[in-house]
Amino acid sequence: MSSLSSLGGEELRSQFSRLSRTLSSASLALGCGLLGLSGFVSQVDAKQPPQDIPTYSNVSVHDPSVIKAGDRYYVFGSHGASAWSEDLLNWTQVASTVNAGNPPHFDTFQSELSELIDWTAAGTLWAADVIQLEDGRFYYYYNVWTDYEGYRSYMGLAVADEIEGPYTDLGEIMRAGTGVPGFNPSVDPNTIDPALFYDEEGRLWMTYGSYSGGIYILEMDPVSGMPLDGQGWGTFLMGGDHARMEGPFIEYNPETGYYYLFLSFGGLGAADGYNMRVFRSENPDGPYYDPQGTNMTEAEVEWDFSTIEPHGLKLAGNWQFLPEEGELAESTGYLSPGHNSVIRDPDTGNWYNIFHTRFVGRGEAHEVRVHELYFNEEGWPVMAPHRYAGEETAHERRSDVPGDYKLILHEKEISGAVSPSLLITLQPNGKVTGEASGKWKRRPGDRIEIELEGERYLGVFSTEWDDEQAAWVYCFSAHSDQGVSIWGSKTVVSERPTEYQLLQERSALFGYDFSFQLPQPKGNPHSVYSYTLEEGPTGMSVDRATGYVNWRPTLTDAGQVYTVTVRVMNTAPDNPIEYLYTFDLATYAPTTVERVSLDFDSEAAGGLLDVDGAATGFTHRLPGTGGDLPELDPLVELDTSAGALKVQTTTSDFFGGAGLAGASMPGVSLAGLGFGGEGDFAISVSFLPLVGLELIDQVGLYVGTSKDALTRAGTIVFAAPEYFATHSQNAVDHSGRFAGFGLDVSDGMDVTIARENGQWGYAVDGVSWAPTTQPGFLEGEADLYAGVFGITPLNGNSKTIGVDAFSVVLATDQPWLSAFEQWRVIHFAQLEATGIAANGADPDKDKRTNEQEFEDGTDPLLAD
Repeated sequence: MSSLSSLGGEELRSQFSRLSRTLSSASLALGCGLLGLSGFVSQVDAKQPPQDIPTYSNVSVHDPSVIKAGDRYYVFGSHGASAWSEDLLNWTQVASTVNAGNPPHFDTFQSELSELIDWTAAGTLWAADVIQLEDGRFYYYYNVWTDYEGYRSYMGLAVADEIEGPYTDLGEIMRAGTGVPGFNPSVDPNTIDPALFYDEEGRLWMTYGSYSGGIYILEMDPVSGMPLDGQGWGTFLMGGDHARMEGPFIEYNPETGYYYLFLSFGGLGAADGYNMRVFRSENPDGPYYDPQGTNMTEAEVEWDFSTIEPHGLKLAGNWQFLPEEGELAESTGYLSPGHNSVIRDPDTGNWYNIFHTRFVGRGEAHEVRVHELYFNEEGWPVMAPHRYAGEETAHERRSDVPGDYKLILHEKEISGAVSPSLLITLQPNGKVTGEASGKWKRRPGDRIEIELEGERYLGVFSTEWDDEQAAWVYCFSAHSDQGVSIWGSKTVVSERPTEYQLLQERSALFGYDFSFQLPQPKGNPHSVYSYTLEEGPTGMSVDRATGYVNWRPTLTDAGQVYTVTVRVMNTAPDNPIEYLYTFDLATYAPTTVERVSLDFDSEAAGGLLDVDGAATGFTHRLPGTGGDLPELDPLVELDTSAGALKVQTTTSDFFGGAGLAGASMPGVSLAGLGFGGEGDFAISVSFLPLVGLELIDQVGLYVGTSKDALTRAGTIVFAAPEYFATHSQNAVDHSGRFAGFGLDVSDGMDVTIARENGQWGYAVDGVSWAPTTQPGFLEGEADLYAGVFGITPLNGNSKTIGVDAFSVVLATDQPWLSAFEQWRVIHFAQLEATGIAANGADPDKDKRTNEQEFEDGTDPLLAD
């Protein structure tokens, strides 16, 4: 139902008071319950999380190549990007692009690498590699390929005293492509994707190549870092005829006596089936073999995927662990993981596989991931199913290994399809049952032999952190003689019934941080518990290790009552026990709030009319738009059966001001709601799935005074839908595009534009942006309009944009809560003057009442 209402303080206070009494009665009815209840605290304790609950910080470095310098692991990749970590869990971005100010590793990319740019007409760099040579300096192998005005690639070398640079160019190593005499792209290599390594005798090598004529290796001068003379392209290893294999990386394992060549097959896009494979040789320069015994120097391959699919040991491709009944619903999954590098920790002997990956449902967005590598009894590497979490080698008790496992089968096909998990059971009697059948047995040294559907796999058992289920789990990883890998991850389902606890209700205040610590279940004092948010308002988080709930309400949250549910589970892999904490959270604002809420389930009482004369609830259009449209708007249809307002796009554009008089931009007037030019507001819209969008098509939300002065956010389509926000003045866009690729609009899109405490902020499907350049030209303007738009600047193919819901929340200057009420909410998370929040109470026992603490501006929970 469409509604336009004002929320008065007394009415909502009464509503919250009734909620409070209801919840209090429910809490009393439960008695003391199974769990203790911690009091609200105003500040989070500076506790370090337990060592066995990992935390992560993620970065984006495409094609990461790893090097360890001092205590840090560095990865260098494409576009000049790099990052470092000391624990392989928490990463810090160093550079993101080659452009100045990021910072780049080249102070003046355009001039320092002018020879590369002139040869390839490129504006970026591709997969880099860095190595420290005998002189202690760091050598940066840069490269790029382009088909601009011909098929060309270039590789050069730069040097720096410090690993983060700045690097000084030493010039060209080699180039290939159009303009190189006699170059044949079917047999000669692209001079890109370098990776350097020392062999067991101390000789320096570089492997390189991508698609084109295949993968090659050169012996290098360990002093200059350049190729030794007289090698030409070097020694051919595999590929050719444009077979889609790239990103070579070679590392020697002294325990097995083999050199391992890691490669990526397929295309790197989210839908292109990138996957990681490995081969091995007794010599650094080959020949390299796969588990089937194929000499890859002699393998005939070509562009078609079917010719390369049979080769290599496939470490991992697209996969997704689907939650089983009783598990948390979250399920991420990897898409097109690849261009990996590996490193062995000299102190522990542990091996790590470092690669980039895209994710199911996140488009082309990518991040660095680290998974541990293990070697099976035949000396082949197998990859841990879950990302590395700092675990030490643990020996699983034989009695704990049997149980239900989610099984991933990494078959050899190269495809954009995702391999979902199957459910199998490792029975104590050695049988495998479920969605795949066979038998299994434990072998010495935490190794496993498993037979599924007649195929034998050899691998290892391990204990790993399942980040989606927030628990340690038993896993196995193995491969067959055909180079097919399988993973198993034990389900996290408690054998005991879930225990529920209703906690007391709490309150939060818009504009202030809300934080308190959840209790730990009573039980084994040595148990470690993880906390996972299952339900709560947007932006809320819970620290997995400490149980601190943290949130900062926005204006949109004012006047709302949210149910918060947190799962608490002990992290031990052999005995999961689950608890669910639930409480209600009422959100206040200091002043009265005006709201407009449109859900299009029925015809509104008034407003703009659709094509059939139905009132939409939208009251205005952005001035300067829609002037050529009749009263019954032919571009708008109210579909109450679908609960949607359908808007047709037109060939129009804010940039250049073209066609806007014939475009429908339905919205509302903020001035009509009491906006005076200086207050806070938040405007949100939910779109139904967006289909058929083409190049430069745009859909989203606008706020402005006219077609010549507005800010807008939503999506714009280039190669794929992107996160988008920009300011527009006099038919010119500026300060645009904030998050790039990765937006999935196939399930709809949510957009918010807000002005809070004088700062503008934007959010598209949960990705937020606070622009450096604020839309200052809209500051102080009382006559603002807000609404939805859909434009197709470069084509005449009209699209139907479904608007599912639209809302405006506007803070007036009329007081809603008294200063004392606000103070109680901030410090005690409750509005009523009861218990420790009573006026005369002294919770910090410093002989000063809350009333005195309020008057003096001191903290009532911290003794003065």
